[in-house]
Amino acid sequence: MVREFSYRGETFRATVHGRPGIEELFLILMVDDEEGPEISLDRFEDPGNDPAQSLDSKLSDLADQLLAEQAIAPADPAGEFAWAVPPAVGARVHSGVQHHH
Repeated sequence: MVREFSYRGETFRATVHGRPGIEELFLILMVDDEEGPEISLDRFEDPGNDPAQSLDSKLSDLADQLLAEQAIAPADPAGEFAWAVPPAVGARVHSGVQHHH
């Protein structure tokens, strides 16, 4: 899945691969509609991972970490997590089933 969300007044693009609770997460801060700083996390290998933590909550944590590492003051520190509606970025993926002719 590739999708944008807003959090703390900033826009992020998330790329998520894997099963719920053990995904690989790639997060990019969007700056003036261009890709800016990025961070990633493999929840499968993260020793502190709580598989029950929602994706939204984990992406928020990762966004906070990125902002702190880059010393970026968010535009709206109280801004809550919200997926872009309609999705600003999407990707269609085939079912994985290969048909032999």
